[in-house]
Amino acid sequence: MTVPLDQVDVDPQCLVHKCEKQGCAVDLAGGPSPFRLIDLDHPRSPATRGRCDYLFIGAAGGRTDIDLHVAALELKSTGLKPVGVSRQLAGGAKAADRVLPNARCRFVPVVAHDGAPRRQINELAKHAVRFRGKRYAIKVLKCGDRIADVLLSRQ
Repeated sequence: MTVPLDQVDVDPQCLVHKCEKQGCAVDLAGGPSPFRLIDLDHPRSPATRGRCDYLFIGAAGGRTDIDLHVAALELKSTGLKPVGVSRQLAGGAKAADRVLPNARCRFVPVVAHDGAPRRQINELAKHAVRFRGKRYAIKVLKCGDRIADVLLSRQ
């Protein structure tokens, strides 16, 4: 059973069009389209405690092996704490599973930062996020980078 994007059931009040918080943004141009961007900090979002900033859900774009591209996104304008970031992204993974229980997803946990020290980035590489029983490495973007760089890569 395929799950089209228009069946993503979330309160419309928590849907946004820009991925920007704390002085950091991720460029959505060139990424999977159409898409839904869920602000997980909104009181009506599907997230509970320990959540990341956003959940991006985009159309598969003709791929037959998946229904949707899904990214849990955490944005940091300053340094980051790897354990805290991985917990926040895990909260995003749980929200994705709640919103898309039957969808075949390509899941990517992502942190975007603006100048985190190299040691924090290296430490983050030791962490992974669980989604539906599998572990996913956390992808790192700089603030301003494109979501397409992690969602549409063949990795």
